[in-house]
Amino acid sequence: MQQPPDHGTQRFREQYRSEILPAGYSGWRHVALVAVVGPAVIAAALVLASRSWRPADAWVVPATLLIANLVEYLAHRGPMHHRVRWLTLLHLRHSSRHHRYFTAKAMTFESTRDFHAVLFPPVLLLFFGGIAALLGVLATLLLGTAGGALFFATSMGYYLLYEVLHFLYHVPPQWAVARLPGVRWLAQLHRLHHDPPHMLLCNFNLVFPLCDWVAGTLDSDQAPQRALQEKGASPK
Repeated sequence: MQQPPDHGTQRFREQYRSEILPAGYSGWRHVALVAVVGPAVIAAALVLASRSWRPADAWVVPATLLIANLVEYLAHRGPMHHRVRWLTLLHLRHSSRHHRYFTAKAMTFESTRDFHAVLFPPVLLLFFGGIAALLGVLATLLLGTAGGALFFATSMGYYLLYEVLHFLYHVPPQWAVARLPGVRWLAQLHRLHHDPPHMLLCNFNLVFPLCDWVAGTLDSDQAPQRALQEKGASPK
């Protein structure tokens, strides 16, 4: 059950708000930027794809979704939770800040300014968009214009879906959207991931836990028992 942040978590939130959060930050402006720019570039890519679309190009969409799911899993299980050279800022933001700001017992934001600790910085939309665009150019050389554009659109769609779902996992439980069966189940997986002793063990996919299932790291309610077993203890 959701509880107010404990003293340590609340103290960190106050420190974050005073030392890290920009004074002029607006949570809804952050949301609006992602909600406008993301769909706009996806729409542009789909228009480009439609000009030379063939039914045979359709396989690019599910293939890209599978690749994106694997990349999400590897990034979350890897540099987001383990320091990797050149990616230390990713680890700092995720493990040292996001996981301290939101714990398994205090998963919801308290105000719109807390969106800063939930959503990726807007600059990462440009960063990931740039990587997707470069890979899209490569896909265009191999698959043609429609294939490259579909790859880019699907990649950016996955990024936006990640942002939307992750946001929903941290909304107050009284929000109607938080009670939707699919969202509620995925939010429960994410809550278990936020339990500090278990965040390195399970539930690294946020969009859909396909790679977690394949790798054996999907856990809906057994993370505490598994952690104890790995430490050589018996669960109570």
